[in-house]
Amino acid sequence: MSRFRRPLPTSPDDPRLLELANSLGQQLEISKLDLKDIRWMEWVPAGRSARPVPSDWCFFLRHSMVMPAHMLEKITVEEWRPLIASSLIYEKKLSRSLRGRAFLLTVLPLILVLAGTFAVSILLHMSWIIFLYILFIIPVGALGGRRYGSDVKKARLEADTQAAAITGKDTFLNVLKKIDTMGLDDVDRLKSGRRGRRVPGLPSIKERIENLQGFPSTTFLTS
Repeated sequence: MSRFRRPLPTSPDDPRLLELANSLGQQLEISKLDLKDIRWMEWVPAGRSARPVPSDWCFFLRHSMVMPAHMLEKITVEEWRPLIASSLIYEKKLSRSLRGRAFLLTVLPLILVLAGTFAVSILLHMSWIIFLYILFIIPVGALGGRRYGSDVKKARLEADTQAAAITGKDTFLNVLKKIDTMGLDDVDRLKSGRRGRRVPGLPSIKERIENLQGFPSTTFLTS
């Protein structure tokens, strides 16, 4: 490790959080989940770039559970339970069904537009038509990205619903409301609709709360 790189912070709750996550993985019947360490980070690698770790979510990288560093010891292990459960359900189950949608909504339309402009330019013997692709690529890409983001948000809210069914609706709502009152920048920014670097399709904490409140308590286990 470079002497200029700071070591990642740790928490005395790390062993319990790790045990909790692996236990939830077994309860959710997630195969090959073998988490061995916890990394408290502000950013997580995403291809050639990085994305922020939201205050109310966590990520899973190989054998590591990545959690928001600014939330270190701000909520208890049991309060993390529904948040970890939802993150597991989304990343290990629901997100897999979205991979094909990502191609259909974002990549395929751009390929079709490119092929169409090529075909028209050849048929009409007007090579300049190919430059129309530049005019179409931005709105087509934006529309596809928006539709995919909507699908991701629905999947994340569905993960919340499934997580509440095993951890308790009231327990989940209480921790979301607690985080909502902490004045965290990323939570407030997303809630108010302000722009910034964030995870695509991420629902605001207000949307998460309203989503769970929209279901009758009989839908869930009692907390």
